[in-house]
Amino acid sequence: MMEFAVCYDHSSLDLARSIFLDITAFFALMAPLAIARLVEISREDAAARLQVA
Repeated sequence: MMEFAVCYDHSSLDLARSIFLDITAFFALMAPLAIARLVEISREDAAARLQVA
C-alpha cells in the first residue's frame, strides 16, 4: 500500500482564517456587481414610474 506525504499541515485556526479570508474576498469582489445591479433596477423602476405618470 502506498502512503502519500502531506506537504503542509493546517491547524484548525489556520484553516478557519483561510476560509474566512476566502469568503471575505468573494464578498469584496461581488459587492460592486450587486450594487451596480441594484442601481440599474432602481433606475428602471424610476423610469417606469415616470412613464406611467
